[in-house]
Amino acid sequence: MKYLSDHGIKVVAVSDSKGCIYNPDGLEYYKMKQIKAETKSVINYEPGEILKNEELFELPIEVLVPASIPDVINEKNVDKIQARMVVEAANIPAKPEIEKILHERGILVVPDFVANAGGVISSYAEYLGENPEKMFEMVKEKIVRNTRLVLGETAKAKIPPRDAALKIAKTRIKEAMKKRGVPR
Repeated sequence: MKYLSDHGIKVVAVSDSKGCIYNPDGLEYYKMKQIKAETKSVINYEPGEILKNEELFELPIEVLVPASIPDVINEKNVDKIQARMVVEAANIPAKPEIEKILHERGILVVPDFVANAGGVISSYAEYLGENPEKMFEMVKEKIVRNTRLVLGETAKAKIPPRDAALKIAKTRIKEAMKKRGVPR
């Protein structure tokens, strides 16, 4: 939430294990952080409407960012998703067959292993001894480039983003193996 807010993105809903808080006018990060620290739950943020966690997935929003547990977008709620884009910040928040349903509905899904790559890149930057500014620069450059590549392949081949990302990944692995002289 912090990084989205810092970049001018209006965050309208946040959830934790106790529920979801929703305010279509937006939520303020530092206030949310304080409320969570003091009361142990985001649902105590005001002003806002308290919702059940599953209702988060039905909100009329532009971008949905499932960022906690697997399989939160599933057969029970896939048809209720109103977001125009899903950025999978969690590991496997939707199975590939659910992503395909979203794709067929015209909802863009940025797959988990594309959206989560920043964590791997930041670990690499740390290993190299880079400062946080250089790390964010590396993450931004690589994520933006690869996301554009995946979305370009998605549009060109008319396939879901996960399929496009896997196709690109397999090509890169084969090329790397060939360069290293590894037999197939």
